[in-house]
Amino acid sequence: MKNAMKLSKYLLMSLLMVFIVSCNGEDGEDGLDGINGTQGPAGTNGEDGADGTNGQDGNANVVAYTFNLSAESGSSISTDIPALTQDAIDNDLIIGYLQNSQSGTYYPIPAGVWPNGTGGFYDIAVDVALGKYWLHFYQVGEQTFNPISNVELGTLKVVIAESSSTIAGKSNKENIHTKLKSAGVDINDYYAVMDYFGMEY
Repeated sequence: MKNAMKLSKYLLMSLLMVFIVSCNGEDGEDGLDGINGTQGPAGTNGEDGADGTNGQDGNANVVAYTFNLSAESGSSISTDIPALTQDAIDNDLIIGYLQNSQSGTYYPIPAGVWPNGTGGFYDIAVDVALGKYWLHFYQVGEQTFNPISNVELGTLKVVIAESSSTIAGKSNKENIHTKLKSAGVDINDYYAVMDYFGMEY
């Protein structure tokens, strides 16, 4: 009898387990997935900021070429500048500045009298040819070449300002020169020219 009770107990428990496992509850509603939720109201637009001041006009058509001449010597020195095409020679403003190796000061060239930094002086003539920028050194006030030594020279900077328009009766070079002059820029002042064109010293 005890065995029959135990067997019925186990049978009842087994049936109960099968019943519990086989019962399915009703499916609940899908929850919101975070993407399909309702959209909130739009925020208000902020106020527009004040207009800034206009910047200086850009000078994408002005280029400076820099040459270290500290290892150069002789009566004539040439530098290669491929941008010196016939069109550039005919129309663009080409300005050269030569640095005194001792003081670091830049002087415009050609120059009637150029101090070499070691107590001597030179006249410097400039020739601009296709792809070349030449410096010629003379004794002051004479047509005699005066060779320069490599310790006397610093940096050469050649600025080429491309012309962009033509005024009847004036060359393009004159137009650029007039524009600089009307802006109060002395073309002989290296730093003023660099500042005007927004270029590094």
